[in-house]
Amino acid sequence: MKNVKTNNMKAPVIKDYSKLSKRELEILARKYGVELDRRLRKDTLIRLVEIAIEKHDEEQGSLGDLHQKFFLRGIFVGTILGVLAGALMMYAVCERMGGLL
Repeated sequence: MKNVKTNNMKAPVIKDYSKLSKRELEILARKYGVELDRRLRKDTLIRLVEIAIEKHDEEQGSLGDLHQKFFLRGIFVGTILGVLAGALMMYAVCERMGGLL
């Protein structure tokens, strides 16, 4: 099983892969970034397609979690920087007004 560049296309959800030909299984697997060898038995190809779909779904889920972490981290860092900038601005204004602090 050779990994190929993954694209973000959604392949149709099929419950019974045994109805597909080896060629159709190969095309389906390519949508998930996997190149199949049609010389293998059909049941082997079906299992490889199922594994590819499972891994693809897991990767998509973990990418969503990763994006959410970075987004939340960005909000947190932005908030901290905003508070620090505001505190420095208040300090500068107070110093200018004669040292009220």
